[in-house]
Amino acid sequence: KQPEEDEPQRASLPSKLKPSQLLDSILSPDGPMPAARLPIRSLAFTLDFVLLTAVSIVVIWKLIMPIYHPGTYYEFTQWIETLLNWFQSEAQSDTSSAPQMSTTLTQGIRFAQDIQLIIFWVYFAIGEVFFTGSSLGKKICRLRTINTITLDPPSIMTGLVRAGLKTLAIFMLFPISIFITACVLFFNKRSQMGHDLLSRSVVIDERSI
Repeated sequence: KQPEEDEPQRASLPSKLKPSQLLDSILSPDGPMPAARLPIRSLAFTLDFVLLTAVSIVVIWKLIMPIYHPGTYYEFTQWIETLLNWFQSEAQSDTSSAPQMSTTLTQGIRFAQDIQLIIFWVYFAIGEVFFTGSSLGKKICRLRTINTITLDPPSIMTGLVRAGLKTLAIFMLFPISIFITACVLFFNKRSQMGHDLLSRSVVIDERSI
């Protein structure tokens, strides 16, 4: 009797929502919650990236570095000037090698990069967890992240993991890592990138809902 009992439920489903591929049908371009495509996601990411870069520059070099590495900014500008002079005068000759960063400058730059990574991670995590899966860029483009299991906004753990994976993709082997995670989008029906798949999430386009 079990197949007969299931038959009314199957018949009551819309024709587009096939039980065997329910999630793919929901997230399809003509489904009730269409997944966002690469162009609009790229625009949202660019808006976030520009904002975060500007904010992190101010926070790092105006607030944090003067406290923990007060001489780094001056030493960095001096190194840049020396490097430019080397390019202009001796780059085509083999008389000297390019000027190298000092140990203190290298430590300061690494510290600044670590702070920038944390700023990116915190920003993306706050958007995923506390703003229903939307960053400022996604809000402007009317996109948001949902969990592929519950179809609800990401949980705290999902938001933290997704934000961390996305941040690592930006900072580790950039731009190769971004290219790889974006290529994943073309090999699944839900338009998920690498960090989407690993965190069991997907970005949907609210303009088409």
